Amino acid sequence: MERKQKLLYTLLGFVMGVALTAAIWFYINLQNSGNLPVRSDDIDGTFADSMVVASSTEPDKGTSIPSGPADTAESEDGSSSTRNKPSAIPEDSVGVTGTDLPDVTDDVTDIAANSWDSAAVYTGGDTVSYEGCLYRAKWWTQGETPNVSDVWEDLGILAGMTVQPEGMDNSPINASVPQDSEVKDFKVVGYYPSWKPDRLSSVDFNIITHVCYAFAIPTSEGELLDLENPDTARALIRSAHDNGAKVLLSVGGWSYNDTPLESVFMEATADETRLAYFVENILSMCQEYGFDGVDMDWEHPRVDGGSARQYEALMLALAEGLHAQDKLLTATVLSGATADGNIYYDAAAHTNAVLNAVDFINVMAYDGGDGERHSSYQFAIDCGTYWKETRGLPACKIVLGVPFYARPGWADYGIILSAAPDACKGDHASYNGMDVYYNGPDTIADKTRYAIENLGGVMVWELTQDTTVADKSLLQAIGRSIEENSPAESIPW
Repeated sequence: MERKQKLLYTLLGFVMGVALTAAIWFYINLQNSGNLPVRSDDIDGTFADSMVVASSTEPDKGTSIPSGPADTAESEDGSSSTRNKPSAIPEDSVGVTGTDLPDVTDDVTDIAANSWDSAAVYTGGDTVSYEGCLYRAKWWTQGETPNVSDVWEDLGILAGMTVQPEGMDNSPINASVPQDSEVKDFKVVGYYPSWKPDRLSSVDFNIITHVCYAFAIPTSEGELLDLENPDTARALIRSAHDNGAKVLLSVGGWSYNDTPLESVFMEATADETRLAYFVENILSMCQEYGFDGVDMDWEHPRVDGGSARQYEALMLALAEGLHAQDKLLTATVLSGATADGNIYYDAAAHTNAVLNAVDFINVMAYDGGDGERHSSYQFAIDCGTYWKETRGLPACKIVLGVPFYARPGWADYGIILSAAPDACKGDHASYNGMDVYYNGPDTIADKTRYAIENLGGVMVWELTQDTTVADKSLLQAIGRSIEENSPAESIPW
């Protein structure tokens, strides 16, 4: 019996030794593959458990009406809508929210150590960094490039890093004075929808400095459809000029007749001949009506593929033609951040060369999702921070977009107010049997104050969605905030 016990103890010891060795081997392999959380003690002493990643789907837009800087499309919650407005990024487009990834906040040194190696073997679940982005292997792979092969799942931009499309001009942002020195003043930009010709009297030019007439619709051949309600466009230009405001022709939008315009822009700029023809037609319409410039609303160029290059070529050609005529070129751009404060991947497709060329950008800081995610104050700050600090754009070139509509439901603020008179006291109300979220006068005033202190202006999608009741009006809230927070000499009226 004693001999049997000794043999049993020996066997148990051997088994335990094998198990311990296997556990140590497994732990070491996990570390080498990058699947363990990365400690960022050198930043804040915490043990991180998530990784900031970003989205790569589309913003919101689209209807039978031309859809523009905030029309309809998939939103962050997967819904779609029928309206036209400069929109931000649907956040469900964020394929990974990052709860199972290492959080490196502002430090990417540990993750960077796991840079993709063409000679290394990776198995399912292994994560690597490549050209500023994080990728996760779906199965066994060796030598397959992360941004090309389907074996790699794209998890987005690494925290603290920005990505420029491959082969694009990465020259630094030029913080020199814009082409038109007047755009250094605080701007109030409002979109006026061409399909509402009877609402022109609602535009208060005592507050508005720039109006974007939405939209001129491109064709695949590089032409523009006849402008909708051209008499309204001419009347708008006359009224604006009489009051010292400028009017820009906004080209594009999210969709037209429920068909997204992204592929149309791609075809219209597919080669040098089409590009030149497209630019010629835009400049011609701008000149014909007497617009003061062009607002380009291509939604939206992407980091992957060729659209960023084609978009850049279009914008540089337009800048050359418009600035030679002392006209403005602006761009409606992605929010740059998601509602969670992460970097929005495709914002990098608005390249440094484009940002140098435009007079200012209109940031679609809304449509972060339904409910409170739609367009919060923090979301506005995150968007402004991306374009100003991450991208280095001078403050005078950044115009912060604010919504005059609610989500879910997409109802105009003015319509909600007519059904719920106290809706002006907050940012949400009950409308059509559901809770809807929007920006009330106080939030609009707070965002305007933030823009006064940190950016170059505010942009409205869209002007006719407001109420005409002065003390409840969102546009009037912008005006009051400017008067209360700006030095008298800088107020644009």
